[in-house]
Amino acid sequence: MPLQRILEPEVMETPETAAAYEAMDFTAVNTAFCEDLAAVLPTVEQPLQVLDVGTGNGRILQMLHQRYPHWQLTGIDLSPAMLAIARHHSPQLNFIQGDAKALPFAAASFDVVISNSLVHHLADPQPALGEMLRVLRPQGILFIRDLCRPATKAALQVLVDQYAGQDTPEQRQLFADSLHAALTLMEMRDLLRTLPQPPQQWQVTLTSDRHWTVVAQG
Repeated sequence: MPLQRILEPEVMETPETAAAYEAMDFTAVNTAFCEDLAAVLPTVEQPLQVLDVGTGNGRILQMLHQRYPHWQLTGIDLSPAMLAIARHHSPQLNFIQGDAKALPFAAASFDVVISNSLVHHLADPQPALGEMLRVLRPQGILFIRDLCRPATKAALQVLVDQYAGQDTPEQRQLFADSLHAALTLMEMRDLLRTLPQPPQQWQVTLTSDRHWTVVAQG
């Protein structure tokens, strides 16, 4: 029987949960995210307006700022605990508390909208996806990456052992819960197809043994 989706909390509300997440090493994953993002952009030389939806601890924006200091970077997240960590590490960046399902920005405000590991936190990701497209400028790039739910419980456990085997029990459980809450590749494709205003061009592909990636044009 295929592994069914089991939701986890939308927000990492407590400082303890945020600290456990912060202690996990996502350097390789975040580096790949930044490199793959740059590869699909028409240019990285211009001062792009970039929004990171569900920025969490802000590590991806921190990495982008180091690589492209001329970009104007904004991160938004619903969790005060996660934003406190982001602001501590990157006080020079703009972090806003807000809901991905009701972004506090005008339409067509950003050249690039990114999101990493947010979708699996949302019971219904469609409103957030619609908001990301709303604030994206025409011909802008939407770049979303998240976990892909394994087909079986055994496959899930293999991923937990491989990528969180040396972590604490709490961190292993966080990763397992996230995998369980993730969408499959086909579920994400169906979600994009059924958006009230879908992007002009989009593709969803498996980009690792545990991630899918959306690249779309506004």
